Amino acid sequence: MCSMERLQFQGRLGEKNLKAEELRIRIKGLVDSLRSHLDPFEMPEDLETELIASQALELAKTRIEYVGILQEIKAIKKALGKE
Repeated sequence: MCSMERLQFQGRLGEKNLKAEELRIRIKGLVDSLRSHLDPFEMPEDLETELIASQALELAKTRIEYVGILQEIKAIKKALGKE
C-alpha cells in the first residue's frame, strides 16, 4: 500500500471512529430515556407508549448503523495492518 492510500485509509478511519462515538452516545441517551419512561411502578395506561415505541425504533435503527460502522472500522484497521 502506498503512503497516499495509507493516509486516505487513516483519514477514513478517523471519520468512522468519530461517527461510531457519536452513535454510541446516541444509543446511550436513548437507552437512558427508555429506562426512565418505562417506569415499572407507572400504571400501563399512563405510559407514554408512542414516545417509547418511537425511541425503541430509533434505538434499533441507530444500533444497526453503529454495528455497521464498527465493521467498517475493523476492515480499515485490517487493511492498515493494525489488527
